[in-house]
Amino acid sequence: MEQDVDVVVVGAGIPSLALAVLLRDQGIGTLLLDARRNIDSIPRGLTLQPNGLDAVDQLGLLDDTLKLGRPVQVFEIRDWKGNLLLEADYGLLDDPHNYLITINGTELELMLRYQAERKGVEVLWGARFKELVRDSSGKPSGVVIENNNAESRISARLVIGADGGQSRVRAAMGSKVRVHKYEDSFIVGLVGPVSGLEGHARQYQAPHHMLGVMPLAEEATFVHHCVGPRSFDELKNSGLASFRAEITSTAPELEQAFSNVEAWNRFGYFMPSYVRVDDWVSDNMALLGDSAHTLHPHSGQGLNLSLQDALALARVIQQCHQINDYSATALRAYQAERKLVSDVVGEHAHYSATYALSGNWLVQRLNRRALKRLQKNRELLKTTLEITAGVFKKKPGIVQLARIGGILP
Repeated sequence: MEQDVDVVVVGAGIPSLALAVLLRDQGIGTLLLDARRNIDSIPRGLTLQPNGLDAVDQLGLLDDTLKLGRPVQVFEIRDWKGNLLLEADYGLLDDPHNYLITINGTELELMLRYQAERKGVEVLWGARFKELVRDSSGKPSGVVIENNNAESRISARLVIGADGGQSRVRAAMGSKVRVHKYEDSFIVGLVGPVSGLEGHARQYQAPHHMLGVMPLAEEATFVHHCVGPRSFDELKNSGLASFRAEITSTAPELEQAFSNVEAWNRFGYFMPSYVRVDDWVSDNMALLGDSAHTLHPHSGQGLNLSLQDALALARVIQQCHQINDYSATALRAYQAERKLVSDVVGEHAHYSATYALSGNWLVQRLNRRALKRLQKNRELLKTTLEITAGVFKKKPGIVQLARIGGILP
């Protein structure tokens, strides 16, 4: 099989589907490739921040998305004994979407897939990227894929890598990457409902411990739990009852929510990393989503940034299409618009996670001091929330960041 399209995207996750829908509206032919056989049916929690909600709104899916969960305006941070350290009120934000909502990410992906199919977007499942195709001048002109044990060539004016934090497309592109791996791993999953959290989400934190409780819908709650350096096999060998006791000893409100959890297939395990990519574009190539930036999950921003990236990239591709120029120079406007936001949010996520999880007594003290100051200073809290929510207007200065971090008064 050989195909010729305007844009080929390696990876058919949520940001890729959003991008394809936007490009299709502009009459730009787009083919999505994915090594999976289909969209994963396993429920997974996904928290949409104000910037992500704005993107969903622009895609025309906000009303349907709001039906999938319960809006939350207050995010609580508590110590491991349950003492309240900070109430972060998203209502302080001057943004029409000044709240959070946690949903089943699979349902959002299915909504976007349905929208893409209605518009005629083609997705080739089971297609594994092998290598770039280059023209006589050395510029990318398509991809070679493997599908059903056969190789195929796809010709395209633009190749987009949206194949995750370990992106093979990014490696083929040759962009310099800096990776920071964290020592603490996480378990995430969906459990039953928790009463008494209406309008609130909650996070407990202590050195090498973090537990997030995010109301999803009337029948479910999204839980993310830092398990330190332990492997998934270690946790499984200890038993689900031990894991449940570990969580509910800190968050007794989850006792009933865990009552019907009988198997580990309700949970996923991952080891976070912070991936910074120097160049998101080159001639006839661009990166999207985790291929361009992978952040610590403490920020809850990975997908939210990716959705905004899709909006920006669609605008730039439309301009490139009009002038028939997909050079790095023409694509650079996408990176110029989005990389600064990603860098600021990524650094904030890195340092806030380090503060929350560190076993160093001085860092712990700074963390307590920072949270205490934010609780008292609503203007400083608003500035911090603007960064956390990805809706800040300009890059914060060093002094401002030092005040947020409790280093300066």
